[in-house]
Amino acid sequence: MENELFTQKQWNEIRDIRNRLLVETDWTQVSDSPLSESKRAEFNDYRTQLRNLPNQSESPDQVVWPAKPEL
Repeated sequence: MENELFTQKQWNEIRDIRNRLLVETDWTQVSDSPLSESKRAEFNDYRTQLRNLPNQSESPDQVVWPAKPEL
């Protein structure tokens, strides 16, 4: 039971970090963003990978964070 609680806490921390990274890149997806279409697409892919992060690993220890595109 204690191990399950620890694992759940780890997943919650991962989701919190993921959510913060998504918020930090929200501006890249708005219609008046100064980014080129190709750069906007790179950030869109990055954000998709972030959203899918909790579903890609069975364990919090196996999470591989996607690389943030360069500006």
